[in-house]
Amino acid sequence: MKKKTLLLIIMIIISIFSLIFVYNDDFLYKEKIIKITNIKKIKEDTSINNLGIKEKYTTKEIKGVITNTKDKGKEITVKYEETSSSVITDKYKLNDKAFIKDNNIKGLKRDFYICIMLIIFIISLYLVGNYKGLLSIISVIINTTIFYLGLLFYFKGANLLIISIIESILFTTISLFIAEGINKKTSVAVLSTITTSLVVLIITYIVIKQTKYSGLNFNELSFLTVPVEDIIIPELFIGILGASMDVAITISSSISELISKNPKITNKQLRKSAKEIGKDIMSTMSNVLFFTYICSGLPIFILAIRNGFSFYNYLTTNISLEISRFLVGSIGIILTIPITTYLSIKIYKEVSKWILF
Repeated sequence: MKKKTLLLIIMIIISIFSLIFVYNDDFLYKEKIIKITNIKKIKEDTSINNLGIKEKYTTKEIKGVITNTKDKGKEITVKYEETSSSVITDKYKLNDKAFIKDNNIKGLKRDFYICIMLIIFIISLYLVGNYKGLLSIISVIINTTIFYLGLLFYFKGANLLIISIIESILFTTISLFIAEGINKKTSVAVLSTITTSLVVLIITYIVIKQTKYSGLNFNELSFLTVPVEDIIIPELFIGILGASMDVAITISSSISELISKNPKITNKQLRKSAKEIGKDIMSTMSNVLFFTYICSGLPIFILAIRNGFSFYNYLTTNISLEISRFLVGSIGIILTIPITTYLSIKIYKEVSKWILF
């Protein structure tokens, strides 16, 4: 039996046991959990706001059995009001597990569904990317740990921007070296990503200082207990990394391959090839950023439009921050192409004898 097939079978077996364990891990929670055994509709009301929009409110009687704590095995009955829009309420069905506090349902127990998604994610990574795909999980775990440690330093009084710069260097280095190995093309990608991010950071800082955040709406950050200036620049800086890393490793790998196939290729030909490759990936990566940032505000956007906001009014007052994130990230993508091209040619053709990889 091939190693790949054997490992896949082991992963499936571990996944099955993981699902069984997570479904029955109620004893790990301090909050009471019930398994719903019966749902009965008591009444249904409809409310209409001043825009003529209807909202249904359904009061239900939910019965369930407590599955943890000292009251395990006891039956309990609670009343629950469900809205048709489900903006602030969940919809429950038989055999769902839910948290109970003060005889009220507080939310669905979702760890089982999260476990399913993680299993699908990990197995898909392995099927598509083999061992390299699994290495990306290690990268995510390490980077998450670094991010958490950075937050601890920030809470102790460290400067968030300095933490973000240090973390970004670590994120880039770890992610690329784990994914692609320690070699020339990865070193170029790391160097170009860090260089691009610093250049974009300087440009963003200058623009922000000149405009003093004019035109930006920070409604979504209104809950912060620290100055928004301490958050927004580090946020934009870290947001550049993902797309820039992808573009950098693509350009670096392409130039490396071109040189290996034809060592006599000229710098002009390399720059032309890199420019053509950059054209192909630049628009797609920019679209990825655009839809990523726009989708983060989609629920609020739909809620606003449904409650009478005009499309123009919402765009000009609420989505300016997402557009700014998109523009900063897109500038990072664009600058990554010439910076990576320049560094690749320099390192591969002019200083390769100094590189030990």
